[in-house]
Amino acid sequence: MTIVKISGKGQVVIPAEIRKELNLVAGDQLNVTLVNGQVMMARLPAAVAWQEIIAKISVEQVGVDEAGNFDMTRAPHFEHWLHGENK
Repeated sequence: MTIVKISGKGQVVIPAEIRKELNLVAGDQLNVTLVNGQVMMARLPAAVAWQEIIAKISVEQVGVDEAGNFDMTRAPHFEHWLHGENK
């Protein structure tokens, strides 16, 4: 366990050994949340990582006619998504 102080501006220094272990560098962004009375920090993916994450999201082209109907053969997962069901 490592003890750190909070500065007058509310800043906390993440110890070097933890930064090294997590490969944290200047400019990295952290999401800070409160969970059951504990402060939790998690690194946000860098822009390059976001591009990789987004590229893995499957896309279906859904054409909806004037009556609100769509072709299930062209978008087989749309019905599940529309109703919040898992595939």
